[in-house]
Amino acid sequence: MALPSSGPLTLADIQTEFGGSNPISLSEYYAGGSYVPAGTSGTYGAVPSSGTISIRNFYGTSNVVISITDQYISGSGISAAYAYYFLTAGGQVEQSTEAGGINPMNLEQWCTPTSQASNYEALVTVTSGTLSGGSGTGTWLALSTTRNWYVEEFTPGGSNFCTFTVQIRKIGTTTVLDTATIDLEANLF
Repeated sequence: MALPSSGPLTLADIQTEFGGSNPISLSEYYAGGSYVPAGTSGTYGAVPSSGTISIRNFYGTSNVVISITDQYISGSGISAAYAYYFLTAGGQVEQSTEAGGINPMNLEQWCTPTSQASNYEALVTVTSGTLSGGSGTGTWLALSTTRNWYVEEFTPGGSNFCTFTVQIRKIGTTTVLDTATIDLEANLF
């Protein structure tokens, strides 16, 4: 759970959010150190990784970082073409251009630390084109299971394209933590 964005905030609150033991020292909580993930940001910007640090740096921060970026995935072939997008239960974003989504390739880590991925859910909304299949759209899906969305093409000279948005939030909350636009394209020669 995120620390408050304003009001009272103590070293004990920071310790509860990020871990650690007594006695508490603020110097334990530099970003990228033992307790605070690199890139942690809150109400007043990024938590420093060195130099001056204060309790103020921790307003609105959380021990989990959720980050997804826009992706373009294109597959092509002679007899069939595929483009798959995955959000894995292991906290990774992957792609595949093979039948059934086999041999996926890692694109980025969407959840840091990855051990927290099962506490989040995703919503996919198609904005243009049509998906061939996958985990479904229009409803929040728990990421305790790997989810995928894909397009495929089997018509010679054909092309299948779909653009969708993916949003991620913590289960049981309404605040969207990150959003990305995904373009999938499958082209048959």
